[in-house]
Amino acid sequence: MGIPAKSSSKGTGKAGLRKYLGLQVLRLVAATMVVITHGILFTTERLDRHFGLWERGGRGVDIFFALSGFVMIYSSTKIMEGCDGWKIFAERRIVRIVPMYWIATSIKVVAVLFTTGYALHAQLSLVNTVFSYVFLPSYSSEGKISPVLGVGWTLNIEMFFYFLFTLALFFRWNVFKFVGAVLGLLAVASFFRQLYWPPAAFYANIMVLEFFYGMVIAKICLSGKHISKYLAIPLLCLGLVCLMAPWSIEPKLDYVLVGLVAAVIVYSMASLEDHMTRIPKWVLYMADASYVIYLFHPMIAPAVPVVMMKFHFIHPWFSVVCCVIIALASGCLIHKYVEDPITRWFRAHLLIRGKKFIHPVATV
Repeated sequence: MGIPAKSSSKGTGKAGLRKYLGLQVLRLVAATMVVITHGILFTTERLDRHFGLWERGGRGVDIFFALSGFVMIYSSTKIMEGCDGWKIFAERRIVRIVPMYWIATSIKVVAVLFTTGYALHAQLSLVNTVFSYVFLPSYSSEGKISPVLGVGWTLNIEMFFYFLFTLALFFRWNVFKFVGAVLGLLAVASFFRQLYWPPAAFYANIMVLEFFYGMVIAKICLSGKHISKYLAIPLLCLGLVCLMAPWSIEPKLDYVLVGLVAAVIVYSMASLEDHMTRIPKWVLYMADASYVIYLFHPMIAPAVPVVMMKFHFIHPWFSVVCCVIIALASGCLIHKYVEDPITRWFRAHLLIRGKKFIHPVATV
């Protein structure tokens, strides 16, 4: 079911599948969009309250979700038919997501307990803290459904998607039919969701459809169907502009359209893979670090406006630029000295049927 490797080793992994390096770069773009949005937020809250907000960069999350759906199908093609496929899939996801998330959450807990004023919008409760570690939605002390680590709300949705995928593999159900049906029902339920509903209603969100869009795109790509570069390039550029442009129709409809735009962006970038000939190694390295950049930037970037305020250096745009630079640089360092060693250790010690598992494509 996979795409045959080309005669050249370029663009293929150990499993014979394309690496889709363009999608790696897209992960970095999505992470940077989120970092910029938060950099503006941190600057407004801590340096210049009249600076304003830019929320469109948060739509990088929509790209993340579509990418995740793509990768889950693409990297799991060879395990779907095996009886232990669900174990392999679950262990891959746990190794990829859990260790760094637990580390980031623990740092946030310590920051809230032992610092004053640095971690805004954060008060701890026992239930919320415990639920945060196990990726379950719960109400925070502020009355919002949010984990201790603010950006962790996306990981709660990601882990739920992985759970559905694992169930489908365990019971040998058709992944597309089962996952698509559940996500579709949740998307419909989102139109009726009320504020007083329990935390489990958190999953009733139109955004969950973006995982399914990514799954469909992966299936199309696995069949060898890509769009021409002459169409893919303008679609990619137009999609990114649409995501970041300040437009709004109706809240629910906005989410539907944003998800479709994110899917078009992913498919366009995947279609350009054969034309990705000169991606600098440092860009790919930063792309590999995008997960920890996403997790840790809310605890690192705020230091910039805090320090600038202490020195009465009120230059908001300079603060935003420094927030982004420091977030990206620190994420790369954490990836090199923490995430990569941890992942390598698990890969060396986690054996499934006598074989170390392989990630043909990484994910968020």
